[in-house]
Amino acid sequence: MDNALVQPMNEQFKKPLPGTDLYYFDTREAIESIEAGAYDKLPFCSKVLCENLVRRCPPEDLTAALEQHIYGKQDLDFPWYPARVVCHDILGQTAFVDLAGLRDAIAEQGGDPSKVNPIVPTQLIVDHSLAVEHAGFEENAFEKNRAIEERRNDDRFHFINWCQYAFDNVNVVPPGNGIMHQINLEKMSPVVQVVKNKAGEEVAFADTLVGTDSHTPMVDALGVISIGVGGLEAESVMLGNPSYMRLPDYVGVKLTGKLQKGITGTDLVLAMTEFLRDAGVVSTYIEFFGEGARQLSVGDRASISNMTPEYGATAAMFYIDEQTIDYLRLTGRSEAQIKLVEQYAKQTGLWADGMENAVYDRVLEFDLSAVVRNMAGPSRPHARVSTTDLVAKGIAHAPEDKLPEPKDGLMPDGAVIIAAITSCTNTSNPRNMVAAGLVARNANKKGLLRKPWVKSSLAPTILG
Repeated sequence: MDNALVQPMNEQFKKPLPGTDLYYFDTREAIESIEAGAYDKLPFCSKVLCENLVRRCPPEDLTAALEQHIYGKQDLDFPWYPARVVCHDILGQTAFVDLAGLRDAIAEQGGDPSKVNPIVPTQLIVDHSLAVEHAGFEENAFEKNRAIEERRNDDRFHFINWCQYAFDNVNVVPPGNGIMHQINLEKMSPVVQVVKNKAGEEVAFADTLVGTDSHTPMVDALGVISIGVGGLEAESVMLGNPSYMRLPDYVGVKLTGKLQKGITGTDLVLAMTEFLRDAGVVSTYIEFFGEGARQLSVGDRASISNMTPEYGATAAMFYIDEQTIDYLRLTGRSEAQIKLVEQYAKQTGLWADGMENAVYDRVLEFDLSAVVRNMAGPSRPHARVSTTDLVAKGIAHAPEDKLPEPKDGLMPDGAVIIAAITSCTNTSNPRNMVAAGLVARNANKKGLLRKPWVKSSLAPTILG
């Protein structure tokens, strides 16, 4: 039996999951044995973290740890056992170099080096390190750039591929497959995990993870707690150690209204980032709810969650609902897995309907219908400017302004020299990608052509 599929688990509060052959841990019963009626008031993240405690926390520490959530205490560190570790190639490679060195040390002492492996399933993804030496307008640009990437990183990629076969519990996604957060969102997260306990029983529980990148919270859009951490902490979790934490401050964001026609997920996230920075949400766990949140696609949700580090929060969660189910089906998850996600979420109060009585430390309100077309960046993504204000802000020229003609094909002042879509904020959203392609096509039809000095590229995920 693969030890990646076996975990030490408690026995108390373990029950059959209705409608399945699986077990789950009845966190509601555990919470309400301490305080009647408390479970429905918990934020989404507390419900997930409490289940983690009921399943994995040493029994002698369980009551005190659960009381932190029930009574909103912040005076005790409690353990969290993430289900997965997701590493990009830079920090992930460093962690595996450490493990390889440990194997060498054990071998020198006459031990068995093959016993050194990650205990927690670890996904090592070669992130989008592709340098655009050949711009997108060149024939076979992707293949040319990939060849350059392979040549420049030959030793590094060889080591990463070796890790796939040398270590147990490691899944390597090779170069050329896209952005790690997009791959995590589309392919890696099951939303609900199924793992065997030591008795061989299959137990369902909510997927959680730590990742070695600040934008790891993008998969919060699926209702998956995912926290960006440093390489050392990820390595510690990889080896089976808990990540200790204190109860965070929870901020609820009630989304009302509906996006206007023609407003993209990028417009929304730029407005949301400005709003949340002004509200002061540093280090908080944010949970979005309301009718506005319920009608947002997972693509739009992922754009918001992906910007978590830009407004300073630790997590930016959405409840599990019909949009989640539709996205899982769209991205090719099995019907059995999709059914399990819905069954588990409804049974454990993680479905949106079961979150109506959640209590937050504070609640903010954001009107989606007030979002307009926006621009920001490149160095300050929080510095939003409405497209109607570009002339007033001195960013664009008025239509009647006469611009200096470039001489001898040289670049004029203010020329655009890079036109690229590579950000995981944009590529998380299929609507953005299709819209970008349509705009480019229509601009070309109207005679708006690329200047020779403009380097263009499009680098979304291409995982099949």
